[in-house]
Amino acid sequence: MTVIVVSGTGTEIGKTVTTATVAAIALASGRSVAMLKPAQTGVAPGEPGDAQEVRRLAGEDVTTLELARFPEPLAPDTAARRAGMTPVRPTDVAEAAAKLATEHDLVLVEGAGGLLVRFDEEGGTLADAARLWAPPCCWSRRRASAR
Repeated sequence: MTVIVVSGTGTEIGKTVTTATVAAIALASGRSVAMLKPAQTGVAPGEPGDAQEVRRLAGEDVTTLELARFPEPLAPDTAARRAGMTPVRPTDVAEAAAKLATEHDLVLVEGAGGLLVRFDEEGGTLADAARLWAPPCCWSRRRASAR
């Protein structure tokens, strides 16, 4: 499964443009592309969010999926709690990415902030979701010793 996580702390730093750029390059090379936005915050129902912007920039051939939308521009766990809504869990993200990967050559997962921004009240993060689909070697904390 080819899944790429696009993440970065702060707003308006280029996550969506980066996601759209990678999507456009993949589409131009003949690959099918899906974009997953686990939690869109700070956007009201009916307003275009990051997924719609990726399609606008990269092209209508990008399949997009948004798991949750929370009205306040806060970390997803805080935004969900304040809105009285169910938070996104890392397992939700991993399952959605895995399903999209069965139907597309490339899945781009755009975070809401950095890899360690909390999704839920248990402290689940985008990094936790990525661990569920990534090979264990990608998340090794051991350093190679100098020889």
